[in-house]
Amino acid sequence: MIGSRAVLMACAVLALAPAALAAGFREKSFVQVNGGAWQPARFWCDTPERVLALSGGGAGSGMLTQWAGGAGRLTARSRTPVTVGADDAGAGQLYTPLTFVGGAAPPPGFFVHSSNVENVQDPAYRMTHVNEFRVPAGSFNCRYVPQAAVVAATARHSVTVWESGGRVTYASRNRDGTPGVQLTGGTHVTGGERDEYRWNRGGYRYMLVVGTARAPGGELRVERAGGVLSREPLLAYTVSRAR
Repeated sequence: MIGSRAVLMACAVLALAPAALAAGFREKSFVQVNGGAWQPARFWCDTPERVLALSGGGAGSGMLTQWAGGAGRLTARSRTPVTVGADDAGAGQLYTPLTFVGGAAPPPGFFVHSSNVENVQDPAYRMTHVNEFRVPAGSFNCRYVPQAAVVAATARHSVTVWESGGRVTYASRNRDGTPGVQLTGGTHVTGGERDEYRWNRGGYRYMLVVGTARAPGGELRVERAGGVLSREPLLAYTVSRAR
């Protein structure tokens, strides 16, 4: 869904370095909630027209956060309490059932569909595959980039960063479905409670900032000549690092 097929294939090959595969990866996901606060996300889903995230620690009480909109931008946020059922695993699939307060779920019900094969428990995958969110608003197929170091969503863009062997690559997709920007030759700067990924092209600096588990949050920023041209807060993101 992001960039050209050739770029995706090339970046995936870069991420499959033997040392990284041997070590495996650990991923962490976060979602922005009320008042700019952040919570860990158990699952989240990036689609062109909607971003959805389920927070909570497993079976029991959970919260579904959604952003929807139109004209190339997500504008409306909603927060809905849900009851999360026990995971139903089988044949490589994992279904996490959801029950919405005050509403009966018609068959086959509401759920998050993920993979118990394509996930970071297997060192061949850097990202866990979240296939689908099925909720009262509809069924939403989720963007999946198996070898990405970071996937993130803003109101206007879907963002992917690949990192392997010191090479840092960026691609974005606009919410109206058109290709965004592709950048190579980036750098990854770590300091304090955040990581910064930076790219320079044609006098512009593109920056993706992501916080750690102790201080989650982040933004996508474009600068020129020391001034900020645009700043987009992240809605949700996943960071995957070597173990």
